[in-house]
Amino acid sequence: MSLAGHRAAMENGAPPGAPEGRAGKDPSGAASVGCGTKNGVESRSYRSMTGSLCTVVRMGVQPKLAAVTDDGPSWRLATKRAKAETVAIFAVFSLYAAFLLKLLLFSRAPGSERSINLIPFASIAEYAFSHSPGTERVAFANVVGNILIFIPLGVYASWLPHRVAVWRTMLTVASVSVAVEVIQGVFGVGASDIDDVILNFVGGLVGILTFRLLSVILHKRSRVRSAMAVLSLLSLPVWCYFLFIIRLHM
Repeated sequence: MSLAGHRAAMENGAPPGAPEGRAGKDPSGAASVGCGTKNGVESRSYRSMTGSLCTVVRMGVQPKLAAVTDDGPSWRLATKRAKAETVAIFAVFSLYAAFLLKLLLFSRAPGSERSINLIPFASIAEYAFSHSPGTERVAFANVVGNILIFIPLGVYASWLPHRVAVWRTMLTVASVSVAVEVIQGVFGVGASDIDDVILNFVGGLVGILTFRLLSVILHKRSRVRSAMAVLSLLSLPVWCYFLFIIRLHM
């Protein structure tokens, strides 16, 4: 081997007498790739890039895997909590729906009362300007009662479907009220009054706006769900009392 070839082989990390361009070993024992160039510039660049990649793999990937493993129990706990809150909301909503049906459709015997009013605000004006004894109590039960009983429907109708336009929720509330009035008129279990639809719609609108305000305050849907679950559980004794204990009659 010539003196120039001996010097090139030493710089490439190959032992003296080894053919040019073949793989040798560096002092650490790791194989290095000879690229057949002078001074071994490309071999040193390759070894540097490989060492950097190994460092990234050792320092970057392993902590991420550990983080995923550590977050596993908390993720499962959050999922179980979400399921429990959803079950609580649906359970209380079912009790409320049963109370609503009992109050509006099953509190009277079929055929016991049948009347129809299609003039808007006629009944409300009659309650407002009548001075006969006992009218105030009846007016409160009909006007305020029709508003209050549909507030929860507006809240639940806003939460159950995800990301539904407000006008669709309002249409749902109005449709439920109209359906109730039609059934009352057909089966004679109450007065079919357009004013009841108006008052029910007002109550549903109050519930919708309440839910929207709650969403603005809490921002995240998970927080809204938690608040809905707490409020539903707080109202549970009320629906149980009206549904199973008190005798309803309108």
